[in-house]
Amino acid sequence: MLYRILRAIISFGIRHYYREIKVVNQHLLDKETGPLIIIANHPNTLMDAWMVGFANRRRVHFMAKATFFNSPFKRKLLGALGMIPINRKSDGAVSGVNNKDSFEACYQLLEKGEILVVFPEGTSFLERKLREIKTGTSRIALEVERRNQGKLGLKVVPIGLNYISADSYRGKVLVHVGRAIELDDLWKEYEVNQGNAAKLLTERFRVELSRVFVNMDDSAREDLVEQLRTLFVTKYTNRADVAGEMDFMKSVQARLEQYSLTTPWKLDEIQTETTNVFASLQFLGIKPDFLDRPYRPVLFLRQFIQSWLFVIVTVPVFLVGFIHHVLPYWLIGWIVPKMTKEVEYHAPLSILLGLLLYPLNYLGFGLAAHFCFDLSWLETLIYLVVLPLFGTFAHFYMRYMHHLNSKQRFGRFARRRSAILQNLREQREQLKDLIFRD
Repeated sequence: MLYRILRAIISFGIRHYYREIKVVNQHLLDKETGPLIIIANHPNTLMDAWMVGFANRRRVHFMAKATFFNSPFKRKLLGALGMIPINRKSDGAVSGVNNKDSFEACYQLLEKGEILVVFPEGTSFLERKLREIKTGTSRIALEVERRNQGKLGLKVVPIGLNYISADSYRGKVLVHVGRAIELDDLWKEYEVNQGNAAKLLTERFRVELSRVFVNMDDSAREDLVEQLRTLFVTKYTNRADVAGEMDFMKSVQARLEQYSLTTPWKLDEIQTETTNVFASLQFLGIKPDFLDRPYRPVLFLRQFIQSWLFVIVTVPVFLVGFIHHVLPYWLIGWIVPKMTKEVEYHAPLSILLGLLLYPLNYLGFGLAAHFCFDLSWLETLIYLVVLPLFGTFAHFYMRYMHHLNSKQRFGRFARRRSAILQNLREQREQLKDLIFRD
């Protein structure tokens, strides 16, 4: 019951924090009814566990570092949530946590047909890179299958967690489910040579995980691909959703990898051209989105007038939403960076603080309205119910104003310097040809 309640609360939090969450191949998870190990890359600390739980309709259990279980109360609470502690060499042993008991708990869990989630990289860094995969997950899988003489039917499902603006409010997430990995007869090899069998299975894990997320070994390459995504995947293209963005990034990464092997000089040319286009856009104050938007003066003027009328008419709604939400929004933005310098914790901490501060904020406004304006409890409840809607609109309004200002700059520029704008578009097309032309 506690797991279901917390899953519902956390799911609400992540749905609000991220603008788009898409699960690809959900059916591959739903069709599995027996014992399952889920492996995933680990860029975003607690958020990764929440995302895997969000994607699964069945209850999941997690292996987590023992430092989270450093008190009897935490061990009891986290245990009730399905978390199993494991001591890592890098953290040192935590009192009260025995790895032998933890592994036994994993075996018994799988033998009951449950789901175990493991992040085999062991550590979490906000990067598009598959770090070294430890053999511990393979050993758990092979050992439990050996204990059951290969009759357990255990499968391992890889999940790729792909974030866009992972640590930012209203970012995007693509949860990509891969096809199940079967152990075949490796458990027999495990009986003879445990180390070799674990290495063979771990290599399968590495290959399959690489298929389900954008994997880049070079931070400079990652920055370049991110720049190209921003430049080519705009709100006016048909790739504006998170799946389209990830497909584009994969195709670019594949091209760059190909050039690094065949014509490495071309990478420098692509980097130089990308830097030049971005520098021009920033100097002129134009968003890449507008390179995909044709400028039609009459249509543009009509839309511009309609947009400002909307902004003026809805100012009161914005003000109500802003006044009721500015304090917790500001507090979260101020507290989270002070709690940790590690950006991998910013998103989950923001959600946890939001789930605490916003209800308290609403409660305060509700009580003040009830007693100051002599509202009935029903009127107070209605007031509290609509407050989140006002807050959502206030955030949309601020983003809309930012977009409108950019649109206004674009309109002025398109009227006065259309030749320069056309030149920028041609530069970008030349860059696209440079990347994708055979």
